[in-house]
Amino acid sequence: MSDPEMQVRARVRHEPDRSYAVLVDGPDGEVEVGRTGRTADLWALAQAGAARLFGDGLGADNLTLHVPQPPYGQDGQWVRIIAGENPDDPSESDDIGVLAQARWFGHEGAWFVTVTGTGTSIVPSERLDFEPVVTDEQVAAFHTYITAAAAG
Repeated sequence: MSDPEMQVRARVRHEPDRSYAVLVDGPDGEVEVGRTGRTADLWALAQAGAARLFGDGLGADNLTLHVPQPPYGQDGQWVRIIAGENPDDPSESDDIGVLAQARWFGHEGAWFVTVTGTGTSIVPSERLDFEPVVTDEQVAAFHTYITAAAAG
C-alpha cells in the first residue's frame, strides 16, 4: 500500500502597509516564507517556501494556498482602479480612475470588479483605491450601466 501524498497548507496574511506575508505550515509549525507587494507573486512564494521546508519533490498539486479577504475591503464597496497590470498597454488605461464596485473572489485571491462602461474583471488589491471620492452622478451612471447590461 502506498503512502498518501502529503498536502501542504499555506496562507496569506495581509499586512498593514497592504503588502502580503506568505506563511507555510512546516514540520515545526507555521513559518513565514516571504513577503511581496504583488498578488501575482503569492503562489510562487508559497511554492518556493514549501520546497525549502519539505524538499523539491513537492508538486503544485500538493500545495493549497488560502488568501483571505483583506481587512480594508468589503463586498459591494465602491473602488477605483488605480493601475493596470501592464503599464505599457494603453488599452489598460481605459478603466483607471473609473468608479467600480468590488466583490471578493477568494478563489483568485483578488477582487471581481464591475467597472462602469467596460464590464467586469479580476483585479488584485494593490491596483485598487478602496477609499474613492464618489459622487451621486457616478453612482447613478453605474446603476444605469448595470440595468442596461442586465436587460441586454
